[in-house]
Amino acid sequence: MSESLETGNPLLEIDTGFDSYLNAYTRSFEKHMSGGQLDYAFESDYAVRQKISGLGGWGRLTRAITTTDISAEAKHLFMKCDQAGALKYPEIYNLAKKCAERLELNLPIVFVRSDIEKPLIYSIESELIDPCIVLSDWLVHICTQDELNLLIGAECGRLQNGHTNYNWAFTYLNYNKNVYVPIERSYKPAVNNQLVRSLIEWMKYADITADRAAMICLDEPGRFCEIISSVYTKGFIDFYGRKVDRLDAAKLLALSDVYSSQNTRALKVDDSLTELERRAVASNEFLRCDLLFDWRADLERPQQGQRINSQTCDVRSSMLLGTGGQ
Repeated sequence: MSESLETGNPLLEIDTGFDSYLNAYTRSFEKHMSGGQLDYAFESDYAVRQKISGLGGWGRLTRAITTTDISAEAKHLFMKCDQAGALKYPEIYNLAKKCAERLELNLPIVFVRSDIEKPLIYSIESELIDPCIVLSDWLVHICTQDELNLLIGAECGRLQNGHTNYNWAFTYLNYNKNVYVPIERSYKPAVNNQLVRSLIEWMKYADITADRAAMICLDEPGRFCEIISSVYTKGFIDFYGRKVDRLDAAKLLALSDVYSSQNTRALKVDDSLTELERRAVASNEFLRCDLLFDWRADLERPQQGQRINSQTCDVRSSMLLGTGGQ
């Protein structure tokens, strides 16, 4: 290489050492932490998890989950399922890489399960198990790239916000017949009623956190309502066993437009909305939140009067959910 080319190449000035990368990564991640949690997370998600952690029976249940249930699940995944990579399921691997980069977390291991005929995606991790995202091959074959992007991004958000134990505890509830049942469920006592009620309450808040993570990961976050409606309309059954025959994206977008024009104090929600419709319009508030544009500097920010801060976004999401928050 000539001296003139060498001195004129700006790439040669980049420090590619691991220490420099780690320092830059840490600085980038730390700016998104607030009060010990990620800034995009729904405040009620964290608050209810804190409450659950102090309830009687939670300690024994989580010990069973972390020592037996998750280990058995991981053993099955590594022995029986295909791991996505650059050569096998490269489109899934590349979507996971994109989501991990946009959320600034380490790339999870991604498995594709062909041993279950269900439209399913979930995530696991523990002190002994690296973070994993698992999806059935039904989703791989039926969903578009945008739909897979949303689903994988949401699971990355659940991993990033520590949802695993709470999700696994949810599998012990008699919430409905479609709740995911893991390979092993080792906890034998009945789950007390207070834990049951709190976990069902938490699930609704956890959805908002996961949806916000998905929006950060999407190429076009403004299409959130369209994409999530398409996923459920195709027959998707989520980890909690919820499904609908149809979600109307046009209806959700129209409702979001109506609610976004209303003052927070005057916000009133149609009582006829289903749980998933409420979730979608509540999550869609994040499209106007400053935090989304802090994470995604490539997006054009709305005008000042059309934006809301994180506190206002949480309050409005709580009101649209109809839960009152925590």
